[in-house]
Amino acid sequence: MKKLVTLLSALFIYMGTQAQIFGPNHHIIAYSTHPVDVSYARPNNNATALIHKGGDTLIAYINRAKYSIDIALYDYVEDSLWYEGGYVPPIHTAINNAYARGVKIRWLSNPTDSSLGFVKSITPNYGLALINKSIHTFARTDTKGIMHNKFVVIDGRSTNASYPIVWTGCMNWEPGQINKDINNIIIFQDSGLAHCYLTEFNQMWGDTIEGGAANSAKAVFGANKKNANKKHGFTIDGHLVEAWFSPQSDDSTSNHIVSAQKAAKSEIDFEMFTFTYTTDDAQMITANKAGIKLYGILDKSSTTYSPYTALSAQMGANLLVYKGLPGYDSNGICHSKYMLIDPCDMVADPLVLTGSHNWSASAETNNDENTVIVHDSSIANQYYQAFHADFFAVSAAAGTGIKLTQVCTSKPLDVNEVNNTNQVTIFPNPATNSLKVMLNLAGNVEYSVYSITGQMVLSGKLDAQYINTIDINSLPGGMYLIKVLSNNTQEFTGKFIKQ
Repeated sequence: MKKLVTLLSALFIYMGTQAQIFGPNHHIIAYSTHPVDVSYARPNNNATALIHKGGDTLIAYINRAKYSIDIALYDYVEDSLWYEGGYVPPIHTAINNAYARGVKIRWLSNPTDSSLGFVKSITPNYGLALINKSIHTFARTDTKGIMHNKFVVIDGRSTNASYPIVWTGCMNWEPGQINKDINNIIIFQDSGLAHCYLTEFNQMWGDTIEGGAANSAKAVFGANKKNANKKHGFTIDGHLVEAWFSPQSDDSTSNHIVSAQKAAKSEIDFEMFTFTYTTDDAQMITANKAGIKLYGILDKSSTTYSPYTALSAQMGANLLVYKGLPGYDSNGICHSKYMLIDPCDMVADPLVLTGSHNWSASAETNNDENTVIVHDSSIANQYYQAFHADFFAVSAAAGTGIKLTQVCTSKPLDVNEVNNTNQVTIFPNPATNSLKVMLNLAGNVEYSVYSITGQMVLSGKLDAQYINTIDINSLPGGMYLIKVLSNNTQEFTGKFIKQ
């Protein structure tokens, strides 16, 4: 065991005990709660691991709240002896301090009352007893399913664009989840996405007043919810971010999971705690049979269900079962719920799908869940580093120690991806009829647009010191690569989506 731990320490780099700071072109931050393998990082894109520090980072974000905090969380326990055990920082102190300085707080949880038909030991939410009694809390009233969301909206209605934050991912606030289990956290600074999450929160809360009490007569959960959000796509740092919630009477999260799988051009990777829903495995098997690489890690609790049987028959050694890790906990769980599509295929649409949604019938039809799909090659690459580290660690614990080989596709004309928005800015993204290109360059500037298959579909000249308009009305909907060339020497590329 010592040899394994030493090997892992040598291979994996983990960093950061403080919350990262958002920058001008940096509004999405991702973390893993287990070590990451930065040897798979793109230049200047190392992933960050929060080893035992997920709670401390959460506190840092709570401390920056100025106006409001809205929490939708399945379970919150600060008792260091609870379940798997481990240190949990005083999250309640940060919450109470925020309330004391005037921040309006609402807290939505899963119920713990056994009279409602729930087993109290599953989600004791003991931490709520530490919260200031003046803070309004509310537990799900629908007994069919659970309130399984894991998100926080901070300053969601602020008019200052740098304030609204959405914290989500897979991690509950309890000892084992923070210290031992495989989890991921993803944080967005974006007003539009924050409003989207607030709309979903308010539907379950039954009211919209910041810091106000819930209205149980109007609160709606599970299959009774409507698709209250008319907008589900948001442009953050020039990349499409989708937000979906489960269940909703007129939509299906699994439709979006399967659509993402169908878009894969080279590789699909996934980690999943509960995988019992056959709808979500069939397309991956079809893709693998067609030559797309498929790698996955399932928690041991999913091995008695049909998706594991079907996937293991198809994937063989490429499907691992998580049974805990030396140095963490032999009883730990793979609690992450994410999927990567083409994470290093720069001519495709690299994306990561994550959130609270397990791939189960309950998540699809009864539970309250949240999912984000991030079409960002940098974020996908950071999750890729975490996935490779997990895959090696799990296989090493089983005695094999498999280091995966990257499946990458080069770009059309071997164009290197450069993100320099000081000189080239592309907007809006997604675009409908026209694309704006704002330049701060010198000399002759030309552009060319490529489909994801590498075919040039548009080209022309641009004014080097002007906001240019490119007519894209004739292009079919989808993802495109644009190359801007200045004086035949300086090259910039970017991606946009034609709606």
